[in-house]
Amino acid sequence: METRWATVDGVSVEFPTDCTCSDLRDAFRKPSDAILIAVTGDLVSVVHDEETPLSELVAGCAETYYFWRDEEYARNDVLDTAELEAALSDDDSAESTFQRPGIDQ
Repeated sequence: METRWATVDGVSVEFPTDCTCSDLRDAFRKPSDAILIAVTGDLVSVVHDEETPLSELVAGCAETYYFWRDEEYARNDVLDTAELEAALSDDDSAESTFQRPGIDQ
């Protein structure tokens, strides 16, 4: 089974490419209402589908992941952006992706 390295909430970890949002949540003992947000170069993805392997999503290419909860303060520019609110409410697909704030095309 192939594995790769990424940073999850500030911790560098190795995990299998078929890892799901639910798997990461369980491994990091995050509450069920914590939303997985992935940062992939110039894109940010909010993962809505708990069971699809991340490797099948844009989020699977991420170098950095954050678990975010509604009552949390904004830890960085990714988690403190207006686009995030729209992406959080758009759960009709497996993930919602938008341009990372502060990245020029």
